[in-house]
Amino acid sequence: MQKGARKTAASVEKGVRQAFPIVLGYAPIGTAYGLLAQQAGLGLWATLGMSIFVFAGASQFMAVSMIQSGVETAVIIGSTFMVNFRHVLMSASVAPCLGSWKTWQRLLLGGMLTDETFVLHSLNMGRNDLNPISAVTLNVTAYVTWATAGAVGYNLGAMIADPKAWGLDFALPAMFVGLLLSACGNKAGIIAAVAGGAVSVGLHLLNAGSWGAFLGALAGATAGVFFMKESKD
Repeated sequence: MQKGARKTAASVEKGVRQAFPIVLGYAPIGTAYGLLAQQAGLGLWATLGMSIFVFAGASQFMAVSMIQSGVETAVIIGSTFMVNFRHVLMSASVAPCLGSWKTWQRLLLGGMLTDETFVLHSLNMGRNDLNPISAVTLNVTAYVTWATAGAVGYNLGAMIADPKAWGLDFALPAMFVGLLLSACGNKAGIIAAVAGGAVSVGLHLLNAGSWGAFLGALAGATAGVFFMKESKD
């Protein structure tokens, strides 16, 4: 094996090795997503389509919940955009280190960037060790794992006749409760949760329909950002 080929193989191996902890997390969560999507009435290709084109766990769980509840398409799109907007900031943070990368490498890094892979890429950036082959391999490994787990979960869901007997009807609300609690580790998170919840409930009582959840999320995000800015001043 030539020196260049050996170097490429070593970079690929490093990317797969770094992705392994992420794979261990994505496999069960992705399976849960696919199972819940099937129980919510989505087709196989719609379920896989979200994993392939959205590739964002929290947004996919949220979208499944909204679809199941009959929420308007515009609200689902707007809510997903808000939840995923942080990816723009993450990409901007990594971008200065990609000047010498090929276009396809930059596209694969930015298009498959998640919270978990961003953390690893940031660590590598801090060590001046953000290798394009390793980074892309890491992203692709996580991406394939997530999509495959969703397909497995969907097929498992098709084999379960009564999801309530397994407690699966509570799985989605429990998922969001867990996400909410994890976001309330500081004052900004608590204020955002309270503001968002208050606006959502208030609009629901005023019969605002599905827009209440969207506007509540917008109010919560705005309150959280405003509090963080005031704390720094």
